[in-house]
Amino acid sequence: MSKEILSRFKKKMGFTPEIMSVISELDPKMAEFYKFCDFTIQEDGALPSKIKMLMIMAMGAQRHCEECVISAMRGAYNKGATEAEILEAIRVVAVGGGAPAIAACKDALHILKEKKFKKGSC
Repeated sequence: MSKEILSRFKKKMGFTPEIMSVISELDPKMAEFYKFCDFTIQEDGALPSKIKMLMIMAMGAQRHCEECVISAMRGAYNKGATEAEILEAIRVVAVGGGAPAIAACKDALHILKEKKFKKGSC
């Protein structure tokens, strides 16, 4: 993946997910796929980008992927999502996915509580 794509992630999300750096080293051909993903998620369209990131966060929770939840929450926050919007999205996760999905949000909730959006494993 080119440095241009990694730079775009950092500029638009406020950080570069670690997985993107690893993929760029292992499989540079993935750059074209991530360009599409970047445009689809990071650009405002009919839905603002922060809402798209909250949707991605909810999907990560449904898959019980804690790192996905953290990464998407950080991205949503850096795109302008408020604490209230993030918490409402997590409530929707609880309704749709029950205890296993909400458990995937545990670390994200700690980050939100402590306002440590720059930290995270993803």
